[in-house]
Amino acid sequence: MPEIDELINDWSKWNPMASDFYDESQNKYVKGTVEEATVASTVSGDAANWENRNAMQLKYPYLVVKKTKSLITSNLIINFFGRSLIYNLEYRKNSNVYFVFFHNIGSFESARKKVNDAPYILDCFEGRAQRNNHRQQEMQYPTPTEETEEKSKSEPPVVLTDRGPVNMDCRTLAISLVENPHPMLKKAPLLSKADYAKGSMLCQNDPNQRYLNARYGFELEHHNVYMLEEKIEKDQIVLNYRSGRRFAEIQATDLEELSSTDDHIDLKQCYDCDNYTLVSCKFCQMPFCNAFCFRKLADQHKEYCNEDKSVLMPKPKKVEEGIAVSLGPLMMPPSSSNVKITAFEQSNVLYVRSADVHNEVDYANVLTTVTLQGRKAPILKDLPQCGQIVIYKMRTQILRAMVLNVDNPNAIYVVCIDFGNIEIVTKPQESLYACNNHLTALPRYAVPVILRKVPQRYITPNLREMIYELDETLIFEMKYSKREFDFNKGMQRVMLTELDNNRSLNRLFRTILLPVEPPLSDLGYMEDDLIHVPLPTGDNVKLFIMDNSFLKFGFIYCTTEDFAHEITQMQREIQSYGESIAKLTSYAPVRKSLCIAKYQGNWCRGVCLDLVGDGYPSILFVDYGNITPTHITDILPYPAQFTFPILTTVFDIIGFPEDSELDEDVIKRLGAYLSVGNIIHCNEVIYNKEDNKYSLRLDLLQSLIY
Repeated sequence: MPEIDELINDWSKWNPMASDFYDESQNKYVKGTVEEATVASTVSGDAANWENRNAMQLKYPYLVVKKTKSLITSNLIINFFGRSLIYNLEYRKNSNVYFVFFHNIGSFESARKKVNDAPYILDCFEGRAQRNNHRQQEMQYPTPTEETEEKSKSEPPVVLTDRGPVNMDCRTLAISLVENPHPMLKKAPLLSKADYAKGSMLCQNDPNQRYLNARYGFELEHHNVYMLEEKIEKDQIVLNYRSGRRFAEIQATDLEELSSTDDHIDLKQCYDCDNYTLVSCKFCQMPFCNAFCFRKLADQHKEYCNEDKSVLMPKPKKVEEGIAVSLGPLMMPPSSSNVKITAFEQSNVLYVRSADVHNEVDYANVLTTVTLQGRKAPILKDLPQCGQIVIYKMRTQILRAMVLNVDNPNAIYVVCIDFGNIEIVTKPQESLYACNNHLTALPRYAVPVILRKVPQRYITPNLREMIYELDETLIFEMKYSKREFDFNKGMQRVMLTELDNNRSLNRLFRTILLPVEPPLSDLGYMEDDLIHVPLPTGDNVKLFIMDNSFLKFGFIYCTTEDFAHEITQMQREIQSYGESIAKLTSYAPVRKSLCIAKYQGNWCRGVCLDLVGDGYPSILFVDYGNITPTHITDILPYPAQFTFPILTTVFDIIGFPEDSELDEDVIKRLGAYLSVGNIIHCNEVIYNKEDNKYSLRLDLLQSLIY
């Protein structure tokens, strides 16, 4: 008799359902549906079965499931995909795979989604299984024939980022037939080395060549692109300003009251540098400009301050108008001191002055003296020279200024030396006056500095709004190291921290200036999200041509010459973003959305106008005007930091004949006259508000056509 343990071992190996469960030959199909536990064993390999398979593969989408384990059965496949999705199921013993046919492409996509959600349950292939057991990337519905196999060997698989031919037949919008290069204008600097010739006024008043690298970054304010609400303080003699860009008006009653009390303030010469100053020791009345001069006089002052004052203090020297007097020296506030911002010159260059109470009083005295004595200054008879100190009357505010550039007599650049801001004087015969030596010798308190780790960028509207929020009442702690002094620009690199909110101004400006590549989940920005700047209208208007590729249809894209310089500066920021910041390799923008696209090797702003499906959306370059098919690998999403205004406008040419009436010679002749980069003198520019449309009239048009 066998032992009980042996019987238990024998019975544990017995499974009466195993043979039926693993027998694939019992699967059957009924009316195109799969029965619960049936298997269709159609693997005999005869011709009829092969024809049936080929017809089914041509008609229905299918997946191939590899039977990698014994547990992979037809029941498992049916339960995994769902009975309603499967049309037919076939197991092939020779290849050890299941062919799962689906009713339609929707069922197929639902099944494939289930495989992607749980990739480790079934080893599936789209189409015919390959010997290397790797997943195919593309779906294969028909059975490959000799012709398709040879074609697949000769032609590589299509990849979305590959550059194929441009489909011109399916485009609904016209594109530029001529690829004109985008015009790039480089604006001349305000000053050059030749202006600092030995013996010139500029060399005398700016010996460190500080303004050699000066930039004027508020050109668009000069053209009233950004209109900001004015703020006037009636009870304040010292002007309340927003970063030196605008000045509050001092009321006429305040000036009359001041002039009645004291119309002249006596100046004394500093015992160290002989410049004229209001600062002096309250005990011995020794005059000095600032702490720098006082340190040089420390020994002399200590010796004679308590002695007989008549020995130390000679009779005050009179200021002689015939002697040229240079500006007083600048004194940098010490590190960790409190300062106030007086003006912005660039995105990373600003002017500060000490917030110490004594310096506040001295600063106010200087401004008051300039205001009172500048009222009686005579007007300039001739054009000023570079480096000349003048009195600049801005409405009722009177300021000291140094002339920087007089290339255009109707647009003279001056710098307000008591604040640091650069202004454009459009009417010098009404705004500039002679400055006497008394006012020239007054000390200066506004010192230029560079914000550490803040790049020099084009000043966007976002940064402008932040600049105008920095009122004069805000106090910053300034920290710096003398080792970081920039000798090329003659300025100290500093860190500024607002005391009230403990907010780093450097970090805030970096966040505003540096663009960030937006995620693909963002909806993007439309053209209407940007400011559209209207161009001048009327008679005898000068326009700068940006693009003429649609001249055949009777319109061109233009802007003003000043705006063309601004577009070039914007272009540098966009180019830097496309080359060093953006990392996306390809991007398909939404129709009518903004993007950054490459044209002739340069990254520019664009709007997607047409999506064809060939990988080349039609992009309108809004700053120039041409429409060009651009591959998706040359397109980037539009960053939120680029809030630059749109300065280019399309113009219809009045009296331009239809396309059918012009031959190629006439088009070439018109293209030579209206070429890209030319300045044309329009006899009239008209704006139709109802149609939002600009038109221009050229009297020479008929002579060019006929």
